[in-house]
Amino acid sequence: MGGQDRPDWRALGELAGLDLRMLRASCLHKRYHRGEVVFHQGDPGRALHLIDRGRVAVRLTTPLGDVATLDVLHAGDTFGEQALVDAAGERTATVTAIEHTETLALDRAGFDRIRAEHPGVDHFVMMVLSARLRATSRQLLDALYLPADTRVVRCVARMYAIFSVDTDGTIPLTQADIASMAGVTRSTANRVLKAAQAKGVLRAGRATLEVLDVGRLQHLAGL
Repeated sequence: MGGQDRPDWRALGELAGLDLRMLRASCLHKRYHRGEVVFHQGDPGRALHLIDRGRVAVRLTTPLGDVATLDVLHAGDTFGEQALVDAAGERTATVTAIEHTETLALDRAGFDRIRAEHPGVDHFVMMVLSARLRATSRQLLDALYLPADTRVVRCVARMYAIFSVDTDGTIPLTQADIASMAGVTRSTANRVLKAAQAKGVLRAGRATLEVLDVGRLQHLAGL
């Protein structure tokens, strides 16, 4: 998953010919405080969430009990799509609000009501699933073919793009978060981030990263 790899759900809705006012009216408006869990890994999958405001972290508990951050999603992203195609499915990850977050939750009953009058909603869901698959494929290719150091820097650059939209660009994530999203060990992430800090590219705090030189960060990431 990655916000920059997926088009905004509002754009997808318009492309699918959906009336976005109708879509909003068919969803439950959910609000979450910072640190509040939207759903836990293993919970029944009941609704697709369309992020209207804020940011969430997608995290997975490994068989060894470690918690790994898979991605950060922001306004325009979606999560929980499986709930609309597999009524008996379980959530495969835990989603937690990083800040005040608002979502539009479309459950199976609401989805079925929309389908009865607006067949375009099927096209919308297919586009959402297709976008998710493309993002996952891109992550897999990066993991297979990019050096670990490059993956770490690219992860920081992507997180900066997500958090700089309406903030000062400070990334409220730990080095462990960056490591798990980049698919590297914590020691590798720590080494790469220390090297970037020595070059004046960023400043690493206890649970934050502050980008000091965006241009150089993008150059190191090969973007």
